Amino acid sequence: MAGAQDKVISLDQAGAMIAARKILSLAGSHSVNSPMALIRAAIRAGASALSIIPPVTTSIASDLLIAAGAVDTFYLCYIGFETLGFAPAFRAAAEAGTLNVIEGDEPFVMLGTRAAAGGYPFIPVNKGVYEGTDLPRLNPMLKKVTDPFTGEEVYAIPALPADVCILHAQAADAQGNAQFWGGNNQELDKAMAADCVIVSAERLISVDTTRRDVERVNIPGHMVDAVVHVPYGAHPTASPEFYGTDEAHLKTYFDAVRGGNRDDYLDRFVTGPADHEAYLNAVGLTAMFELQKNA
Repeated sequence: MAGAQDKVISLDQAGAMIAARKILSLAGSHSVNSPMALIRAAIRAGASALSIIPPVTTSIASDLLIAAGAVDTFYLCYIGFETLGFAPAFRAAAEAGTLNVIEGDEPFVMLGTRAAAGGYPFIPVNKGVYEGTDLPRLNPMLKKVTDPFTGEEVYAIPALPADVCILHAQAADAQGNAQFWGGNNQELDKAMAADCVIVSAERLISVDTTRRDVERVNIPGHMVDAVVHVPYGAHPTASPEFYGTDEAHLKTYFDAVRGGNRDDYLDRFVTGPADHEAYLNAVGLTAMFELQKNA
């Protein structure tokens, strides 16, 4: 793990770090605190053949990587756009057979991550969790084993370690101490299960500030390898106390990919903009300011 030095890097540097690795763990949840600026930077840096370990529910964070052709394997729990429908890039790739899908559920993703975080080879669950479902047949990673204490059969959920975990925080200091306001309590396990941890943050605060309020630090700096100061870095998902979800932009993405205009969206909002500032200009600053009203 990294030490207590200054860990602030540029968004381009972070994108290159992510693109150099193959097993990517995403923190955040469905439409809150997704590390979208880091994802766009990784795509621009040429990320490819990634295995994605998502949060238990995910949306554009995972689907954008699939739309960009950067994903080889996806650990599935739930991916979708709620009222808009199924995740369009995921659905197209899964139906075409161009994406290796590891069928899972919330226990598989959460406990697999927790096993990796704790250094365990697996975590057992009562066989009733999976009996009567198709998951043991669809997912060869689930193994039926014998409990050495009771002799009962249980299912073993394997550890799901990652090469790199990316997270979006509301505040972080230069040493990596990160605060998540409105997280889903997966952040610490996600960080502990990865070899490299990169945090983007809305606000870069002083080390003295985090020391005065240590109870608000969800991930301590010794677990973090790099920090990127990226205001609006979760857009179009929400960043609690900063801005709400950009439903209009999510629909723009959804309609473009489902309608066969994926490349147009990528060129306009991902690969076309030279940097994060150019991305915000493409979205429109008026729209960004409006989102602050829904924080």
